[in-house]
Amino acid sequence: MYAKLFARDLTLVAAAVALWWLASGFSAGDGPVGDLTGLLAGAALGACALPLHEWGHFLGAVASQSHMQPAESLRKVFSFSFDSRVNSQRQFLAMSFGGWVGTAAAAWVAYGVLPSDLLASHVARGMTLLSVLLVVVTEVPLLVRAFWTGRIPPVETVGSHRTAERAPA
Repeated sequence: MYAKLFARDLTLVAAAVALWWLASGFSAGDGPVGDLTGLLAGAALGACALPLHEWGHFLGAVASQSHMQPAESLRKVFSFSFDSRVNSQRQFLAMSFGGWVGTAAAAWVAYGVLPSDLLASHVARGMTLLSVLLVVVTEVPLLVRAFWTGRIPPVETVGSHRTAERAPA
């Protein structure tokens, strides 16, 4: 199932990149065409921060040999479920940091690669900053809680279903 989920996300990212490549240049112009293409191309490319973040989580989980389950359906936003009952705090940290690396990669593309003179770039940057804000608001408290209590919190934000909280080993 992971291969299907990866193919799904790769297809979505490739479509966003193709839209960017074809339409972003129009966003340099004034008027409704420039505004619409800037909004569409920028939003599509900015939305790619989510799959980068999620697959970063996946790579962090794989690197730490975490137990996880793939999403049951291609309609699920999240590609896998991290099992908080079985995995260690070290595995939780590796999985968490992996997602942050994915978000950092998206921010690097938005600010280090995209041209500054296009409306589409500004929209993509705004979407990426929204992703960074969501990571800070939703995931940093989970990490702080894990450090503070020694317990891995239920990880709903990265999984396709809720997992139970596990006591420290």
